Amino acid sequence: MYTIVENARIVIALLKEHNIRHIVLSPGGSNIPIVQGVQDDPFFKCYSVVDERSAMYVAIGIYLQTGEIVATSCTSAQATRNYVPGLTEAFYKHVPILAITMSKHPKYVGQEYMQSPIQTSLPVDAVKKSFTLPRISTEDDRQLCIRVANEAMLELTHHSLGPVQLNIEALDSETWLIDDIDLPHPRVINRISDFNSIQPTLLVEKRILILIGEHRPFTESERSSIEGFCDRYNAVVYTMHISNYHGKYSLNGERCLLCSSNKFFKKYLEPDIVITLGGVTGEYVVFNKLSKQASEKTEVWRVSPDGSVIDTYSKLTKIFEMQYEEFFNGFNVINNNHSYFEGWKNGMINLDRVDLPFGNIYAAQQLHDLIPSNSNLNFAILNSYRSWLHFDIDPSIKCFCNVAAFGIDGCLSTMLGQSFCTDSLCFHVTGDLSFYYDMNSLAIRHIKNNVRILIINNNGGAEFKLGDIHKKTDVSKFIAADNHFKSAKAWSLDNGFEYFSARNKQEFNQIKEKFVSPNQKPIVFEIFTTASDERDAVNEIAKACIKYTPDEALSIKTKEIIKDAIKCVFGENMLTKVKKIAKK
Repeated sequence: MYTIVENARIVIALLKEHNIRHIVLSPGGSNIPIVQGVQDDPFFKCYSVVDERSAMYVAIGIYLQTGEIVATSCTSAQATRNYVPGLTEAFYKHVPILAITMSKHPKYVGQEYMQSPIQTSLPVDAVKKSFTLPRISTEDDRQLCIRVANEAMLELTHHSLGPVQLNIEALDSETWLIDDIDLPHPRVINRISDFNSIQPTLLVEKRILILIGEHRPFTESERSSIEGFCDRYNAVVYTMHISNYHGKYSLNGERCLLCSSNKFFKKYLEPDIVITLGGVTGEYVVFNKLSKQASEKTEVWRVSPDGSVIDTYSKLTKIFEMQYEEFFNGFNVINNNHSYFEGWKNGMINLDRVDLPFGNIYAAQQLHDLIPSNSNLNFAILNSYRSWLHFDIDPSIKCFCNVAAFGIDGCLSTMLGQSFCTDSLCFHVTGDLSFYYDMNSLAIRHIKNNVRILIINNNGGAEFKLGDIHKKTDVSKFIAADNHFKSAKAWSLDNGFEYFSARNKQEFNQIKEKFVSPNQKPIVFEIFTTASDERDAVNEIAKACIKYTPDEALSIKTKEIIKDAIKCVFGENMLTKVKKIAKK
């Protein structure tokens, strides 16, 4: 029997998984969920110390004698304050003590409620870090508690030893309640820095998805190690433009996921292991597939030199704190099965030929294969970035986007900073609001002739007009902020730019070659679109993706090959005749 306070049960279960068995207990009411749970469990070695000031020093002594991590537990109110002297000693002595504290629900803090001061306001030299577990009312709360409790326990020994606070929120009415309930089996996260402790056979007969988020261009050594790993194992490298990785087994997976039904995803695309590299993907499609549709058997491994706990998909089990080359070269069992990659490749749909209305996606469709090799391509966030994910880009082009904090500000300035340090052409794709936010940067005096800015002026935030919200409320006035920005022409010309504009496909196609070519001035190319055309373009992409299910993709590709061969040998007229015959 255990407490009904679920976050406390998660802590107890993870103490056992992380082999933290020594625990110094001080009496009280708020910490009953912890004390009651460990006192009768033979795994734990419990010590009762009434005074919390002594309890922390006792914990230090236990560590000095045993060399094992020690946990402590105290009630709320002044008890946490009484830990401070001993925690300070532990901090400077580098003693790994997990100080488990308890607090009331945040609604009571500062409201003259009994025993509810702020429990996490410890001095900076008392603990390495403080963590708080919220009360659990949703699955998101549960996953947050699992990740944070794991992270707190890993932090005890990360880079240097030291004390860590783990605070548990509960209600007074809950802390005394015990029921016929067992400990959960929360997901355990382990950090690995010594590759010798790993068996390379772990990945044999596994479907492996290497997911690369935002990343600077890879070194040849890094790229070679990933490529060699994929040669040996059944792996796919899922990239987006800002991954800046290109290899034999890499693909822009969003186009495949857009087209895949849940059934196809489960049968062909669902990974056993996801290995994540780099930063934010900026891509919601893969997030939804991995976090909401992938089964519980799917594990996420993180490879990162800093060893940080990044649990984006709530499936993290291992963190490899090492360089990419050490990780990928370490797995050296030859598998020679590439069926997983073939499954992804067969699910890809080419969107280059989709008939789109004039807008953001149309501009990407027309320009993606015109951008000169070795250029820089920088996207503003959301719609500007997402529109280009539908199309392939030359591998020599380096791509960037401010997806780390994912804000509207500074997207143009980031590209300009890059343009100062290269003579290659530097392109920026932005919406009108994002440009308006950062337009002062056009006046920076370091701007060179290699700058190319594409503004999609759809009169406000088109992002808020693509879904159904515009049908239920007026988004134009304040949500999408229409009618703030009319044109970039005057400002562009005032700052020495050459300015072009287009309001339809014909005008766009007359300008596009000039936009991607060398010029004596930097260029601003502004295209004026409508929200309805932007919505229609999204719908056309969706139609193209569901026109054929991925299960038919292989036969579709065969049909496309046959059609291309007929056109090449016999011409378009013969292809038309063949189609008519086939219909009969």
